[in-house]
Amino acid sequence: MLWPTLVGLLPIVMGLAVYSKLPEKMPIHWGLDGEPNSYATKLVGVLLIPLIMIVTNIIVQFSLQIANTTNEKLARVMTWLLPALSLVIQFLVLAESLGYHLDVALITMVIVGIIFILLGNYIPKTSQNRVVGFRFPKTMSNPDNWQKTNRIGAIMLVISGLIMIIGGIVSTWYPMVAVLTFGVSLILIVLVPLCYSIRLARKS
Repeated sequence: MLWPTLVGLLPIVMGLAVYSKLPEKMPIHWGLDGEPNSYATKLVGVLLIPLIMIVTNIIVQFSLQIANTTNEKLARVMTWLLPALSLVIQFLVLAESLGYHLDVALITMVIVGIIFILLGNYIPKTSQNRVVGFRFPKTMSNPDNWQKTNRIGAIMLVISGLIMIIGGIVSTWYPMVAVLTFGVSLILIVLVPLCYSIRLARKS
């Protein structure tokens, strides 16, 4: 728990290192068109996202410890996911604040796509628990339903990850593709596993 938390503090160090060069108002949120649409004071801009990520990651780590899951690799990925994401987000915030206009939509969608693919590779090996995996009523009450649904869900995560990466690239020319990509991914990783779980339960 110590090392992920320390890494989670690095974005704050990054922000303090360039604090004197930052504008009084910093972007902290972007729209689907990749343009900033919400701002905060530079103190809040430097501290807000890293602190939220640190607190969230501590909660995730405690939850994983009591989750009774045998998938140590997935637990390790989940433990380091938010600190790594915090570094990327803070880099984007600082770059935009300092006048370096990066393609935030593309970077975000590619990162989300990679996360989906990573999770899709580890989730099928996860035992029943209340923290990680496709935790529907039917999967939580039936180990066989859990295993089969999480296998299908993992495939959907990988497919959605690839769609997010491709959609992110295409959205650099057609911004509205980002909206469609998120919609399709949501259907694949939520509705498909849910419907499959219900269908399995009815068949048994």
